Amino acid sequence: LRTKMETEEDTKALGIKGVYQLQGGIDKYFRDYPEGGCWKGKNYTFDKRFSHAPPVIEGMERAIKMKEKVAEVTSADDRLEVMGRCEACQKPWDRYRGKRRCPTCGVPSLICKECYDLDKNKIKKLDRNVRCDLCTKEGVTSKRQIKEKLEKEMETYEIKLREVYGFQVSPRKNKRVSESIGLPKKIKSAPNPEGITKLFIKNLCARQVDQPELCQLIPGITHIEWITDRKTGNWYGSVFVEVATPEDAAIAVGSVHKKKCFGRIVNVTYCPPDPKSIWPPPKLKI
Repeated sequence: LRTKMETEEDTKALGIKGVYQLQGGIDKYFRDYPEGGCWKGKNYTFDKRFSHAPPVIEGMERAIKMKEKVAEVTSADDRLEVMGRCEACQKPWDRYRGKRRCPTCGVPSLICKECYDLDKNKIKKLDRNVRCDLCTKEGVTSKRQIKEKLEKEMETYEIKLREVYGFQVSPRKNKRVSESIGLPKKIKSAPNPEGITKLFIKNLCARQVDQPELCQLIPGITHIEWITDRKTGNWYGSVFVEVATPEDAAIAVGSVHKKKCFGRIVNVTYCPPDPKSIWPPPKLKI
């Protein structure tokens, strides 16, 4: 780990085991143990090298590339084992190429030369399904999941700190609701002489808006009908909602209509129910 966030005493007090500090850093360890010592794999660097290994290992790799014979190679083949894998085809690979990053967490992607060339020549594109090993293992498919996980871990960590040291941590503001959604600062009411409680909302962000987000955006929702595509069954950003009172509907139209939500201009309009149909259907109740 590059960043040392806590002291050894902090980790012990919090009950975290197996954390050790490498005096002088990994680079000094490589100088002291040029053949690698207990080190396996490569160390990521924040420069043009992207990664480096113990000097002896790097020398053997250069010799193999130049097809030269080195006496030590036969006795150190296990140290040349490639620990990384191409995120696209899963073949052994440990060199970073290009500027592609994991579409969910943002770390640089391990992509082999063949897959990189196929993507560059537009033969086989690297889509959002090509993610880093950790995101694939944990089932992370969006940046929002990463943010929620980090917030949850931070809350758990702060609770431990309060228990150990007995101090209060200032409450964290929910920026995801207040900033990303773009809740109106001033509440306005639109005229609603007919007392309509059914609303039609369109142009929502289909990737980021779900039931909790929608209920934060439009307070008082009691029923939701997600309008989906007939062929694919995918939701594309439009809904019918029923709110508890005509006042809730008036506030939604007056405060949210033509406002930004996740970077999109949302439309909220009154939608008088068809007298020939039953609205709201009981199955749509939330």
